[in-house]
Amino acid sequence: MVPGTPNINIRQQNIIQALLNASGRITLADLAAKTGLNARVIRYNMDVVRSWIQGNQIKFISRPGYGFEVVASQQQKNELLAAINHLDDCDIILSRQQRIRIILLYLLTSNEPVAAQRVSELENISRSTIFKDIQEIELWLEKFKITLKRQTYKGMWIEGKEESRRFALSRLLREELGDNKWHQLVDYYDNRQKFKSEAISHRIQEFINQLELGFARKLVNYIEDNIGRTMAVKSRVEIMVYLAITIMALREGKALPGEAERDILTTDEFIIVQVIGYQIAKQFQIKLTGKEFGIIAALLIGSKWEHSYLSQTKNASDLPLYSPKSGQLAREIVNICSMRLHPMLKIDEELIREIAYHLDYSLFRMKYSIPSRNSNVKAVKDKYPRIYRVAESSTFILEHEISMSIPEEEVGFIAMYLLSALERLRTVEDSRRTAIIANDGIRAKSSLLKSRLEHEFPNLKVVEIINNFDWEASKNLEAEIIISTLPLENQPLPVVEVSPFLEIEDIKAIQRWITEKNQRQRKRNFNDLQQQDTLVDLINLANITFYNKVETWQEMVRLASQPLIDNHCIQTRYVDAMIELMDQHGFYMYIGPGVLLLHAKPTDGVNELCMSMMKLNKPYQFDKADVPSVDLVFVLGATNDNSHLTALFQLNDLVQSPGFLDALRKTETQSEIVRTIWKWFPALPEYQ
Repeated sequence: MVPGTPNINIRQQNIIQALLNASGRITLADLAAKTGLNARVIRYNMDVVRSWIQGNQIKFISRPGYGFEVVASQQQKNELLAAINHLDDCDIILSRQQRIRIILLYLLTSNEPVAAQRVSELENISRSTIFKDIQEIELWLEKFKITLKRQTYKGMWIEGKEESRRFALSRLLREELGDNKWHQLVDYYDNRQKFKSEAISHRIQEFINQLELGFARKLVNYIEDNIGRTMAVKSRVEIMVYLAITIMALREGKALPGEAERDILTTDEFIIVQVIGYQIAKQFQIKLTGKEFGIIAALLIGSKWEHSYLSQTKNASDLPLYSPKSGQLAREIVNICSMRLHPMLKIDEELIREIAYHLDYSLFRMKYSIPSRNSNVKAVKDKYPRIYRVAESSTFILEHEISMSIPEEEVGFIAMYLLSALERLRTVEDSRRTAIIANDGIRAKSSLLKSRLEHEFPNLKVVEIINNFDWEASKNLEAEIIISTLPLENQPLPVVEVSPFLEIEDIKAIQRWITEKNQRQRKRNFNDLQQQDTLVDLINLANITFYNKVETWQEMVRLASQPLIDNHCIQTRYVDAMIELMDQHGFYMYIGPGVLLLHAKPTDGVNELCMSMMKLNKPYQFDKADVPSVDLVFVLGATNDNSHLTALFQLNDLVQSPGFLDALRKTETQSEIVRTIWKWFPALPEYQ
């Protein structure tokens, strides 16, 4: 069989066999009788049959009033019959989604209304099944702003912009192929091979092989050579397929009217695209419009390029640059999201950098209506609805920039960056368990024991060695276990008595404690993830304090945190971490007029989810004139990226509610604070 002939299904094989077995011409009625198919089905399939026969270099006659005839010697007919008999069964069992994609392909490639009966006869899909799939087909097309139209006795057709049709076709192919085969398209056409896969529908496979993907692959190579960088695989395939679909559209007379936007004309990518346009025109005698140039250039600007870096191991000057505009937008987005998720996000330069890089990629795509693909958006919405809503609430910044609504795929990407940053907050920088060595005064013992512990337990950190152990004198020390060379009783921490040589039984005893501690920690983390404490749950009476004034901002931090230390919710090092953050980054923790939300990382010493509040009669005025005074101070201790969200959402919503802060400032007792919060709860959006 000659390469390049179309794939044929079982019906078409039967028609060809009947034609080859006929002696001379055969009428439509006789052909229907021999195949068991009605005349209409034969007519629907005859274009493919003719193409297959003629593709094998055999003359074929098909004329009204005459019938059909294969003009060939008996030997040639026998060779074709043998080829037919050796063909694989071309009718694969289609999944519902594959069936829908075949119908979509007909709609996206037809220049006239598509009759359900025609699709039914060609693809062996019942008309009732086609009509059952209509709603899903409509929803799929709506993502590309394409409308499905239907009319009795006329059929189905689509209405929308030509560029939307091209992007829809590209997405259709990707969904049919799946990511692995989609990425492999580059290799197929780099080696000038035809694409073949038994896992996809033959109708779509045939369409793929009609595209000028080999030539488009050369154009992608040219782009990479002139830019001097290599595209990421996903972008390489995306542009290759879009160029091939564009070439097909232009050859069919479906050019995009209009000119390129001004912001595209001055880019390096636009210059490269003009050369590409010349190459396409030379090869196929077709001309690209200004709008064609603009969209291809926007695709290039919005492409991913191969570069990797670890921000932790490189200086900021070594990292790839993002545009000032993207950096500004990213910082504004993070500022908004930090108010509802965690204040430390505001100073997370890695988060800002990641979103800025993404915006460099996505802003042009959104502006030019180039669809984004985010296969994880549904999972983000289902598993992290609050994070998604926070990301969504920040996108008005982008909408103002590009004057259009932001698709949920882009919201999903921002939410994923936020999730990543929240995960970094609770990543254990020092995940080691903490221990105190208690000794009888002989320093050689404690020195040997410390060395043995460090060797046997790399994840156990000795925070203090106390000779002549006296717990009362050491009650402020923070650790999880006492490892002692002498007997100790009635201690507030677990005690494991060991030999300074750390014998096998000693090692087993410490390991048992570590295992049990880790299991309890995992259980607590799981419970925390399920827990959603409200603001009133966290700001209880014991965590509210009143002071007339403070002398320094450091004193303000310590006094506001003291209830949480007294209740063992946070460790003293958490207070030190908050002070260090303010030293390094300034007073960025404002959430409203005169309101400060203090915090550090969960790993800086948070024992359990908590929040305190301090009210100052005399507002504290910072040394810097541009920093507002503060009279309401909250301290947040979060243990993970989830359990504090309800309380933080509520606190921010209340602070933004007109009149709430005035009401809070009029209170004089802890119970009045709690009652005021309760009174204003109905004003929160979640209660509306």
